[in-house]
Amino acid sequence: MIENKSTKVLCVTGVDIVLSLLVPGLGHLARGWWQKGFLFLASLAIQGGVLYLAVMRHRLAWLAGPSEYWFSTSVLFFLFLVIWLTAILDMRHTIHVSRKESESYVEGHWEIMIHRFARDLKGLAGLGIILIVCYVALLAPFFARGDALNMDLENALAPSSSEHLLGTDNYGRDILDRTIFGTRVALGVGMVATLVNMSFGGLLGLLAGFYRGPIDAVLMRFLEIISAIPFLVLVLLLVSLWGSSIPMLIMVMGLFGLTPARIIRSEVLSVREEGYVLCARALGAPTGQIIIRHILPNAFSSLLVVTTMSIGVNIITVAGLSFLGFGVKPPMPSWGAMLHDAQQYMRTAWWMAVYPGAFIAITVFAFNILGDALRDVLDPRLLR
Repeated sequence: MIENKSTKVLCVTGVDIVLSLLVPGLGHLARGWWQKGFLFLASLAIQGGVLYLAVMRHRLAWLAGPSEYWFSTSVLFFLFLVIWLTAILDMRHTIHVSRKESESYVEGHWEIMIHRFARDLKGLAGLGIILIVCYVALLAPFFARGDALNMDLENALAPSSSEHLLGTDNYGRDILDRTIFGTRVALGVGMVATLVNMSFGGLLGLLAGFYRGPIDAVLMRFLEIISAIPFLVLVLLLVSLWGSSIPMLIMVMGLFGLTPARIIRSEVLSVREEGYVLCARALGAPTGQIIIRHILPNAFSSLLVVTTMSIGVNIITVAGLSFLGFGVKPPMPSWGAMLHDAQQYMRTAWWMAVYPGAFIAITVFAFNILGDALRDVLDPRLLR
């Protein structure tokens, strides 16, 4: 009886995986896991709708020809693959966990954190908005109705209409299309710059907190010197020397936004005195192994929270620099540059400023509430 039962379970598992191979979510529905099943089916339907838009607008790379569509086309089909693989892996993982429900199954740290985050509506809302904005940025050519750089002076400053849903600017360019393509600049520069300053600043904070002494003093004085330089003056100097470009913005924001180093340093100073670190030292563990296996994982939670919130700050910084004329060069769409162009048309064409400003506010708000939710979820003192 036991062998027959196990064979039946294996057979059902194989059928479920085959169903997931055919259509992501079918295997979950067959098992009665309705939420996950409908989630995978909805994701697949959204991808199918975007593919339909790309085909109808002749913007798939092999249909349109221009090289700028290859990136979005590759991302579109990569996301299809991700949905299929995620559905299969989730099916196997869920079945594996359900088999151990009758046994002494202990959840890991990150499993507990994921379950806590899944109950945080504020964090889920922020993550949802961020995923939508990132999705639009990656597949911008498929969502835009036309070319964001095309000018139509006869329709300049036109209000919202069926042809231009958010109106046009002073050159007759579609506000919606420019806002969609502006997500690439905001998220691209903001996220890459944050990754740079988190990696560099995190490394400095890790070394300063772990070694202390002269190394800590030198690194902290270095950070104080950088913090003493007015950021706007530094940007003006570098732009005047090498010109305004996206790599320049990433370099300036990435290398001179090192405030996370102090936060990581304070975390490392407390973690390095814990009992398990002292035991590792007593057992003769190499310094690199102690840092990578014991110190860094325990400081990672704080680094993740700071990273999330810093992306929002960097998005505002990118928009502010573009508003002042030190950001990306025109005519490349940028939310800050769109606000700059809208200054003299606030009374006659309010939509030029309202819609880009709303996108900035919503995106930054989403990163802030996500960071706030992660701080609550990853804090062990708030376990419930």
